Amino acid sequence: MARSACAAVAMAALLLLIAAAAPARAQPSSVTVNWVTYGGNGCSYSNTQYVLSPDWKTLTFLFGGMVATTDEGLANKRKACQMSISLNYPDGWSCTLGQVTGRGFADIAKDSKGIYETHFYFSGQTGTPSVTRKLKGELVANFEHTDSFSTQVWSQCNNVPNLNIKVVVRVEGKKAVIALDSADTNFELIYYLNWKEC
Repeated sequence: MARSACAAVAMAALLLLIAAAAPARAQPSSVTVNWVTYGGNGCSYSNTQYVLSPDWKTLTFLFGGMVATTDEGLANKRKACQMSISLNYPDGWSCTLGQVTGRGFADIAKDSKGIYETHFYFSGQTGTPSVTRKLKGELVANFEHTDSFSTQVWSQCNNVPNLNIKVVVRVEGKKAVIALDSADTNFELIYYLNWKEC
């Protein structure tokens, strides 16, 4: 019994040493955003903000105008935003979006629903991964959901193409509102950036 306990301790110590020796997840030495352009009825330069985290792992957008509702006519049942992001990072690296977290507020009656979806692609490349989240009534609450993109598409190596993201928020049924977070009055999407050497 003492031998098996010693063997277990030795195995645990070996696993800790292997984990400590494993290299940290690779990422470029610097990443900056040169500029972002906006288009659509759910965003503008005056009501949309973005933040790239200091570790270059997340890109967060706050939308002040992304509110879809059944209460204000057909035009307000669907809001959309198309963004083009010019990233700057060193040659020898490629990036993709792995997941997205959506945060907001929903007031959805029974037999109605709110939907938000997001797609991305790199300029000049094929492939458009997407995420769709459906919120069904009855629901009156802040929400936060993290979803993985349907497929992986990496930016071309040594090219740094623009990252293009489209967001759509819409409602269906007799009574539904989706978007505004009751705490900060913004619909928020957090995109998780993955990096690899190429």
